[in-house]
Amino acid sequence: MKTLTIFLFLFTGIMFLNGCTNSGSDETKLAMEIVIDGTYSGVDEKREMLINNNDDYQKIMNEVYKNLDQMPRIPVVDFTKNSLVAVFIGERRNGGFLVNIDSILEGSKSITVNVTETTPGVNCMVTDVITKPYTIVKIPKTDKKPIFKQKVIVKDCK
Repeated sequence: MKTLTIFLFLFTGIMFLNGCTNSGSDETKLAMEIVIDGTYSGVDEKREMLINNNDDYQKIMNEVYKNLDQMPRIPVVDFTKNSLVAVFIGERRNGGFLVNIDSILEGSKSITVNVTETTPGVNCMVTDVITKPYTIVKIPKTDKKPIFKQKVIVKDCK
């Protein structure tokens, strides 16, 4: 029994340490800057995208602001040097929802976009209004395929 316990202890320790090592991927964390974000947009459904040209940027910004009488001035982006990553979580029945791009990692063939959606817990006081949270960030120019990894955090309001 003692031998089995020692074996299991060593096996667990080795597996734990193995999980802490580099998985062999040579991913680099990309610098990013928020271009625009908010809780009210004209984008009704969940959408995640990489934007690499001004035409696509104008189209998505027109959609973001489609419910406004006048479109505000949108930030200028140099698409010869930068790309945009946009995340929309879609329509929510009330306030208290947020979306954040935590990090973007560049690998040899793709970029991994780590996204956190924060939702209000049952004890949270929220506004009784439809929201459509979104965020758009600027990164160095890339044509690599984006892979979006999303996690959801429920905010505890005690």
